[in-house]
Amino acid sequence: MNWMIDVMRVKPQSGEVEVDLSIDDSTNWDAAQASKFNMKKQILSSSFMPPRATSYALGVLMGNKLYLNPIHAVVQLRPSLEHVNSSDSKRKNVAASTSEVGVKLEDSNEGKPIGPSKKQVKRMETTSDQISAAESWISLKYHGSKSDFSSRYLQKMMVQESSPMEFTMSPYEYMSSLCPPTSNDNTKSKGPLRRSLLSLPLEERMKKLLLEGPPVQRFSVLKHYAPDDTIADVLTVLQKHGQLVQGLWAPKTSLLFPDSNTKEVTKPPARDYVLLLFSKNLVIKSSQLNFPVKLKEDMRSFLSMFAVERPSFNDWKFKEHMDAKFIKLYPEIVKKQEEAWESIEKKLNNFFSRAGRSIMKNPVPKPSVVPNPVKQLNSDKSTTKSTSGNRVLAKTTITVETREALLKALPKVLQTHRVCSFQLICQGLRDLAISQSTLPKADPRIAVAAASGADAPPEELQEIISQVATNIHGSYVLKSSPDHPQYDPLRKVVIDLLLARGPDAKLKKAEVFEAARLALQRDITNIEYTKVMTDFCESKGSAWVLKSGDGKPS
Repeated sequence: MNWMIDVMRVKPQSGEVEVDLSIDDSTNWDAAQASKFNMKKQILSSSFMPPRATSYALGVLMGNKLYLNPIHAVVQLRPSLEHVNSSDSKRKNVAASTSEVGVKLEDSNEGKPIGPSKKQVKRMETTSDQISAAESWISLKYHGSKSDFSSRYLQKMMVQESSPMEFTMSPYEYMSSLCPPTSNDNTKSKGPLRRSLLSLPLEERMKKLLLEGPPVQRFSVLKHYAPDDTIADVLTVLQKHGQLVQGLWAPKTSLLFPDSNTKEVTKPPARDYVLLLFSKNLVIKSSQLNFPVKLKEDMRSFLSMFAVERPSFNDWKFKEHMDAKFIKLYPEIVKKQEEAWESIEKKLNNFFSRAGRSIMKNPVPKPSVVPNPVKQLNSDKSTTKSTSGNRVLAKTTITVETREALLKALPKVLQTHRVCSFQLICQGLRDLAISQSTLPKADPRIAVAAASGADAPPEELQEIISQVATNIHGSYVLKSSPDHPQYDPLRKVVIDLLLARGPDAKLKKAEVFEAARLALQRDITNIEYTKVMTDFCESKGSAWVLKSGDGKPS
């Protein structure tokens, strides 16, 4: 049978709730029984006063923002048996006086023990319900989830606060800090318990995290394990025992291999070489690993820790996204780490030049020395010099067919991250090429275009990107929303405001409404305002700013 909400009512003081459900005729409905009990509707009611729910909240997810609204009470509605108990059939119209209730309670307890029997416990639970009988019911109006009233109420649940919480940890990092991985969790490196870590001195704590945690870690996670220490102290310890790779911290090779073991003579330089390559680029070409067997095996073992092999592209891709926020906040630390890598690069140069022949089992005839890895670091540049000294393109230009396919592939990448840096677009194109190549019914031209576009000369790829996206101070945003194209005029207004205000633009609601009124010659609604702003902006205090283009939430 079909149920329809007919009437809702509530007693505010006691918290009682009742809902009348009308019944449509159906083959599942026993009309004879309904007639016997004179039942024309089903009543759902709360059986007792609800306790205050102080630790629960109702979440509203809009884009990548979660709005939490506290829940003050929770009620459980159960079918009422009023139609069975005829003596209670007039309860809604004639309420018993509080004195009569008291007499009935006293009479019902005569001749019974005073101990806390089950009946007494249940009677205590219903006392508040009996006492509230004198309170009048207040009728409520039901509004469907798609009604205008519900839409307005939903907007109130997403009001902009003046001081939103900053949350820089990824979902995995947050959950790992609360619930460390179990012994059978092989997807991530096992980290020590937070409670035991906090009992250690700061330096020992950071060393333990670097050695026993994931291969690379974000500073925000490491700082989470040092709540009482200053940022300066944490950074001092990390620079002593860690190496910065794409804004992430990895343990120094000397921390992993403190003793000079002759059996592991190739492992420290192999690890340093892999991290050196990743410190310069998120992708390592297989051609950069052309070394003797033993050294190559060591490199591959470290590559499997930090990267994912992509046979289709003949390369290795770094598993983690760079921590662009750390790089932006601590440029002096980044500069010092670059100098440290330059020193490691010189040592690697000396090592491979000095020990190349002795560690090579099967030397090639000419040359017989191991290729210098440092000279290979920049071998994949898109330009080279001709004999006349002029710079010429080393890669072929984008064909017309590839250009047309890229115009279809780029919106897919930009739609995934909403706001993309040029580097993130290239990464997205490579990922798209792999995913498309594994789908049997996918258009092969998309995969080819994505792979070609990622390795195309930057100026040519940027020209194609500009046809579907707008460059907002180094970050790209789609000109048209795939989800809500009807709001594109307002989208253009917001993009123009961000361009006009500069790299650190901050937009307020009143400013957006006024600009839209002038440009569109009408007043925009809160719904379209929310849809557009949450698509590629995020709230900072009382204003909106452009989202980060590194693929991670700010």
